[in-house]
Amino acid sequence: INCEIPKLLHQAVMAAAAASAAAGASVATSFLSVSSETRPRPALVAVAAAAGGIGGFLFWRAVSGGSNGGGSASVSRALRRLDAELRRAPRRPEDVLDEIQHSQEAERFVLQLSGGDELVSPALRLAARAQRLERHAIPRSSYPDGREGHVKWRAALKCRQEECFTSILRKAGVENSMIARACRLLSKDLPTKEDREMQVLEDAACLVFLSHEFSSFQQGKDALKIVDILQKSWQKMSRRAQEISLTLEYEPKALGSFVEAIAVAEGLDKKQSPMVAPRLPQSCIALLRKSWKQVPQAAFCSQFFQRLYEEDSSLKELFKSPIAKPMNVWKVVQYLLDLLDAERVPRLESLAHALAATSSKFGRLRLEHLAAVKRALVRTVTSHAPTKQEKKIVNRAWEAFFYAVTAVSAPHLSKECGVTEVSAATATSLPIPAAGTHAAFIAANGAALLEMSLNMTALSQGGSSAPEEVLAKLREARAWLIDCAGDDINAYCGLLSSVYAQGIPEDPAAATKPGSGTAEETERRLWLRRAAEVPMLVAELATGTASACLSCKSFIKPSLKGDWIAGAKLLRTASEISLKNVVLNLKEMGGVGKAADVEKRMAKMRDAEPPWEDLMDVMH
Repeated sequence: INCEIPKLLHQAVMAAAAASAAAGASVATSFLSVSSETRPRPALVAVAAAAGGIGGFLFWRAVSGGSNGGGSASVSRALRRLDAELRRAPRRPEDVLDEIQHSQEAERFVLQLSGGDELVSPALRLAARAQRLERHAIPRSSYPDGREGHVKWRAALKCRQEECFTSILRKAGVENSMIARACRLLSKDLPTKEDREMQVLEDAACLVFLSHEFSSFQQGKDALKIVDILQKSWQKMSRRAQEISLTLEYEPKALGSFVEAIAVAEGLDKKQSPMVAPRLPQSCIALLRKSWKQVPQAAFCSQFFQRLYEEDSSLKELFKSPIAKPMNVWKVVQYLLDLLDAERVPRLESLAHALAATSSKFGRLRLEHLAAVKRALVRTVTSHAPTKQEKKIVNRAWEAFFYAVTAVSAPHLSKECGVTEVSAATATSLPIPAAGTHAAFIAANGAALLEMSLNMTALSQGGSSAPEEVLAKLREARAWLIDCAGDDINAYCGLLSSVYAQGIPEDPAAATKPGSGTAEETERRLWLRRAAEVPMLVAELATGTASACLSCKSFIKPSLKGDWIAGAKLLRTASEISLKNVVLNLKEMGGVGKAADVEKRMAKMRDAEPPWEDLMDVMH
């Protein structure tokens, strides 16, 4: 649509100009053909003639593609001379494109961004063609090392480029006004926010980099540095250029870095930090990579999406974006598999977090969609295992992989969900959000009801204000409890991943190991402990919040006592659910002493007097 609008405007201008010219000519003809008594007033004839002249000029400009300043012949000569100069420039071994290829690609993107050849001004075309003019004319070694030397070198290159560019244009017969405009565009002296052509040129430069140079540029460079460079490029581009950048082809690693950069540039990474992902056993990682190689790319792309849409047809809208095209989904899975080694898992965590953030904002991915994604992914890969026994082991490995990634992505998605979406996600075949997550949500709502009751009481006539420390405690508790909901999802997914990964042999044809290695068991216990710690914290926050509010129950407004009691009951229910989860997970850890600190905290709560009945006693 963005490309068609300029074309339609161009056609409309041509039509209007032609009509204006015809009308002016008609009036002038009638003026000469009628008698003096019936001729229109001279003023009217003058206006009509002016309209015709302007219309004719506009019509000529439109037909000629906007050529001006020295005419199209001089511009054509200048373009040929620029090409000749660019062809003489030496090509360095590290350059993906030579100077003429780079300029041609820049011009191609300028045409695409502008809506067609006829809508590009001669000055913009000349500046686009000269992007790499004299780029290596002055060696960097001619100036001192460091930032100051770099700045001076760049300034000298800029002057050299402008001198050469100006000389070529003058020899070609281009008018001075067009030369001045083209030079300002080439030297990037114009603000992109105020000058559309300057923005188009900036967009074209970024798109050439992304489409041709980025893959080789990133080799051997720090991943965080690459993400920083990409997010700056994203911010420089217009929305139209950003849309085009999503349609380009990227290698798996480059695509992953690009997704992370978009999340940073859009500020999505600031909402929350990435969660921790479980470390899968090496035998599981080896089987994942081996089974993935057995799935042809084309087969995965077709079968995954067929299964996905059979599970949930609404996901067609989510995957409609160019960046979510089938081959890119394959590349993302490939890159996630590349990042499974323990020392690279932090990169996996950043990518999984960025995928969730960008998919949620731009594609409306929700927690309820994860069940369909899991089944489509696991079943597609498993279907290519050759035997029934191998299918069973491969299935377990991919379940472990999915929950390892979901341990990072699902907590982010949970914070983007409303009540309806949380309910829908709970009803799916995926065991998240589970009881522990809902306990945290319930406790947060219970604290909110108590806070509301205190705030509304203070606003009523003759009402008493609650102490600020109590209100601060309620606000803090709500924030902590919402965080606990995400922490619980992370802990449960991590636990599921470690359980599925236990005992998987590197060779899927071999029998499953009856026991488990020390490292695998250590990982499982780590996630069991976390699955006990999170609900323990929820129970402590719920009980502590209730205790802090005991001193305020006496001055609650009568009409709000029902809300106060409901808030207290929600906190109690959340505490009971959480403590039950703590007991279950401690039992799975293998008895007393495996998590002594958690056991002590639980014993302390059991020994303390529960605040619930006292907090709810407000009816007298």
